[in-house]
Amino acid sequence: MKSMKKIFAVILVLSLVFTFSACGKKGDDITTESSSPETTFAPTEYHSEWVTDAAVVTPPTTEPQTQATTQASTESQTQAPTQAPTEAPKPTTGVSNYKATYKGVEQSVYYPNSINASSTPLPVISWANGTGFSYTIYESLLREIAEGGYIVVANKETMSADGTAQIASLDFIISENSNPDSALYNKVNTSKLGVFGHSQGGRSSVNAAAKDSRILCAVSLAGSNFVEEAEALSTPTLFFTGTKDLIVGAERWVKPAYDACKGTAVYVSLKDGVHTTCSTNPGVYSGYAIKWFDIYLKNDSSARSVFGNGGQLSQDGAWTDFQCKGI
Repeated sequence: MKSMKKIFAVILVLSLVFTFSACGKKGDDITTESSSPETTFAPTEYHSEWVTDAAVVTPPTTEPQTQATTQASTESQTQAPTQAPTEAPKPTTGVSNYKATYKGVEQSVYYPNSINASSTPLPVISWANGTGFSYTIYESLLREIAEGGYIVVANKETMSADGTAQIASLDFIISENSNPDSALYNKVNTSKLGVFGHSQGGRSSVNAAAKDSRILCAVSLAGSNFVEEAEALSTPTLFFTGTKDLIVGAERWVKPAYDACKGTAVYVSLKDGVHTTCSTNPGVYSGYAIKWFDIYLKNDSSARSVFGNGGQLSQDGAWTDFQCKGI
């Protein structure tokens, strides 16, 4: 009997040892989970929709390198607008395009055919892409902007956040103005420069405008803007967002950037707009973007009234949450 008790005691001790050992191992697993990608590393457009408890997760301070293509593809399947936004009227003139390489980077240039019959140089818009994307998915939008009377230049940079590539595209177009072999020889208004970008490219536009005094105006479309960068911005900027954008949440990214910038600015949200609406229905943005550029790059004073309180944009039923300052 005593021997049985001893055997039972040994089994009990071994069981307790095993239990404590297992608990210790479980605690190690929890530590590993706390340093998972959700809390220490995230894609460029890092947003509250991707985590279960956004309140305890802080945004990243660096741009990562992956996942944007998958995110946009997923959103295009799951976030289709319940109704197509009303498309703004668009110009109808023809547009030409050519490609060149500048400092090892492919540049694609769009300009209206009417440039050939005019002696008036045209203003320039430099485009910046979203994370992981080339300019090719935005081609319809870029052509529509060019139809509005602008030279539009885009590059193949897929990680554009700091604005460097966008500024380089402006340098390229300025060099084309003095190149006798270029279609744009003496056709570029080198003192009228603007920037426009989507997602990470919207952030690029904010950074480029803050860094380069040659840039007179900017448009950030669903931009993954950082507040500390927007605080350096005094260049007039139009901030577009969408009410159903789950990749770049308006309240987490776009609106705080608008609030932080010190210069003239407009903020507005497209009803039912998702992150990729600029590719599937570019006309809802191009009309107002052209008007914004007209103010600062063509000295069109009548276009300014479009963006004031009570103006066309604030009254347009396809949009909501309109705010403006400095207009």
